[in-house]
Parts: sequence; C-alpha cells; structure tokens
Amino acid sequence: MADPSVALQEALFARLEAEVSCPVFDGAPMDTEMPYVSFDREISTNMTPIAGRKRERRLIYLSVWSDSHGQAEVKRINGEIVAALDERRLPLTVGRAVSVRVEQADAQREPDGVTYQGSITIRIITTH
Repeated sequence: MADPSVALQEALFARLEAEVSCPVFDGAPMDTEMPYVSFDREISTNMTPIAGRKRERRLIYLSVWSDSHGQAEVKRINGEIVAALDERRLPLTVGRAVSVRVEQADAQREPDGVTYQGSITIRIITTH
C-alpha cells in the first residue's frame, strides 16, 4: 500500500481549514497577512514490527504567526488547533491514522519584538 504521508497532510489541512479561525498554508507567500498557520516539517520514524502492517510515528510541526499585540491571539489559535486534532479520529484516503495527539504547544515573541510565533507538535501513528 502507498505511503500515507500526502493523505495525512491533506486530512490535517482540511480539518484545520474547517476548524481554525485563520488561513492555513503549506508554504505561505512572504507578504501573507497575519495571523495564519503554516505546515513546517514532518519527521517519520519506522515502527514496523517484525511481522505485520507497516507502522510509522510521524511528528508534524505547525507554526502560528501573529503580529497582534501580545501572545493572546497565538494562544487562542493554538487552542483551536489542539481542539481540532488532539485525540480526534482523522480519516485518511490512504492508510490509517491510529492515533493523533498534540504533544506540545508553545507561544513566544520573535526577536523582531513585534511578531509572535506559536509552535504545535502533533504525533500521529499511521499504518498501511
């Protein structure tokens, strides 16, 4: 069976677009108005047992970008992402998402002193 990586990103993108109050991008243009969420990175680790279906642990990294004063907007959007994904079933067109869990969420001011960034780490176990 084909690798579920693209199907997983499509499902995550669709869920976030439907449930988060700002735009979601995989590669936002440089002049994109804030706030927005961007897909940043995916790491896949092979966890396949000696016998059985192929299984991988995937870490998906998202960023939330805001130029609103203070961290409140980033924290609100982080909360929307957690509510949209943590421990919720995520149907895929290829493979299966066995577990979806938000592992970490944080908010910080960027060195420019104006922009705030939220970071979300999602752990997803897939089989195929």
